[in-house]
Amino acid sequence: MQTDSPRRLLAGFLVLLGGLIQWAGCGAGIFNPAFLNTVAGGQFPVTPGPGADFVMVRALNETGQNVEFIVTIERDELVLDEEGNFQVDDQGNFVTRTARETVRLQTGLAGNASELGVLFPCDVSPVTLVGLGEELLPSDAAVFVDGDGPGGAPGFGVTAANLNPLSLDAENFSCGDTITFRAFQSIGVPGGIALQSFLLPGESQPSIFTGPNTFVNYQTFLESQVREDDP
Repeated sequence: MQTDSPRRLLAGFLVLLGGLIQWAGCGAGIFNPAFLNTVAGGQFPVTPGPGADFVMVRALNETGQNVEFIVTIERDELVLDEEGNFQVDDQGNFVTRTARETVRLQTGLAGNASELGVLFPCDVSPVTLVGLGEELLPSDAAVFVDGDGPGGAPGFGVTAANLNPLSLDAENFSCGDTITFRAFQSIGVPGGIALQSFLLPGESQPSIFTGPNTFVNYQTFLESQVREDDP
């Protein structure tokens, strides 16, 4: 898993209302309250929306057990030459390569612990596929259920055989959307755990909030860090 991107884990989806944010690969930290929304007036963002260049992936655990979601994305990255310049082909087109990133989201039994989210930036390098399983294959373990814990039933994996990755080219999602993967109890399926996905379009995100817009403020924060790092 790459850790040098500005991707950030959101510990509990309700963190958007004012909670803890974990930094992937960089320990844990809490944002300045100015970056967090409030529930005053009943309006808060649930997708990044068109004002922020992220795809948000949300893991929702409704199984009553600890579940690890294995979230994988693919993106097209520009290829650099030895001098740090973008490579072009004989026709003058930029050369790209497919890069894959996997994040494991550890969700708990109930409450805020049962929900986790991760932000993937999509401005410089577009996210093209989003799914479950390290290789995005139907035979991959999409989630891992911990079972009853120490001394109880052993854990087991659940495949994503009936859950195809979402594709940017197929217009299954776009930058600014929130994709939710849900694990829930179901009779008649292996392990009694089923999976589904659904989408919250960013384009339907309201543009006016009573509190700060978390995603837009976070985008501004990242851009300010880039400017400060410039010589």
